[in-house]
Amino acid sequence: MKKFRIPCIVITIMLAGLVVYTTVAAQQSKEKTSGAKVHVAIFDSRALAIAYYRSEPFKRQINEMKAECEKAKAQGDEKRVKELETEGPALQELAHKQGFSTWPVDNILENIKEKIPEIAKEANVDIIISKWAITYQRSEIEFVDVTDLMVKLFNPDEETLKIVKEIHKHDPIPLEEIEGHQWK
Repeated sequence: MKKFRIPCIVITIMLAGLVVYTTVAAQQSKEKTSGAKVHVAIFDSRALAIAYYRSEPFKRQINEMKAECEKAKAQGDEKRVKELETEGPALQELAHKQGFSTWPVDNILENIKEKIPEIAKEANVDIIISKWAITYQRSEIEFVDVTDLMVKLFNPDEETLKIVKEIHKHDPIPLEEIEGHQWK
């Protein structure tokens, strides 16, 4: 009889442990989906692109490219001239995709990556994403727009701020309409 009693006790203890584990796990899962809100910062990538491409650092970059192209022409370096003459229009097309549509702005974010944690802290958010990247959100998600905080990092002038304000009033142009468009 003792041989039968020990396995029963072990099985009972294991079942009791399983019940406790299942109950605790269910309670923790319920707490994760109800109650605490997740604070998500969103930004309009178009506004960020406009601020960046109108910034002094970007203007310096363009001037350096132009100077390098002139130098390459003077030295007869046709290969470098051709590279730079291709790079310029490609950069302009990228600026249009980012400034008027929803093209990712990873190259721009790279310039301010060390300041993004400060923005998250100031806005008291858990994550920062482009507003165009949201596919679905639960009702418990709270969005905080940090576009202006991110734009400010590029020290925009009054004209840039007017353009940024105006772009918020318009939907992005679909990418398929922008691709290959000839800008004047």
